Amino acid sequence: MSVVEPNFAYRRGNVSDRLQMWIDGVGGFMLLLADRVNIGQAMASAQVDIPIMGDISRRHAAIRRSGDEYILEPLAETKVNDQPVDRPTMLKNRDVMTFGRGVRVQFTQPHPLSTSAVLRIISRHRTEPACDGVVMLADSLLLGPKGNNHIVCPQWQQDVVIFRNGDKLQLRSKTPLFQSDSTQPASSIKIGETVQGEEVSFCLEPISRA
Repeated sequence: MSVVEPNFAYRRGNVSDRLQMWIDGVGGFMLLLADRVNIGQAMASAQVDIPIMGDISRRHAAIRRSGDEYILEPLAETKVNDQPVDRPTMLKNRDVMTFGRGVRVQFTQPHPLSTSAVLRIISRHRTEPACDGVVMLADSLLLGPKGNNHIVCPQWQQDVVIFRNGDKLQLRSKTPLFQSDSTQPASSIKIGETVQGEEVSFCLEPISRA
């Protein structure tokens, strides 16, 4: 098991920059911090950022962030909106990628003020570990009841923003959020500790390599 220091500094471009976010009453989400992520079959030898249990290649495709744009790099049979692609292709909001034999993933950039993107498997497949969606975290991640948030939390009364500040992930909300037994409102996220507020409760954990 990996040892993660409490203040957790991510390393750009390293596939270990993967976190699992557990949100009470909502589900689990994978957070990817690198600018380029690899997609492939869920097997230890593949060493990919988004392992999918499906009939696809060990390294099937990659998605690269360039400024506020995302570029799909097909490495094996890939379609975008049912059209075959064999070269780098810019993704647009709500594009559907098909990998191999029927693994379908939708790409969205739901919030106009954030360049972060969300990937959701819309076919009968799942990631390993299983999650309800994958967030490619660029500048910020918005959680809350609004339909255009990256992660919609219907029971919350407020939005919570997670944003990148140097080598840290920080928090912003209208009401105080706390971690562990601290009586001081949290501003930076400590990996492995639960963030709690009036109706807010979530935790970030590192995803270990197999």
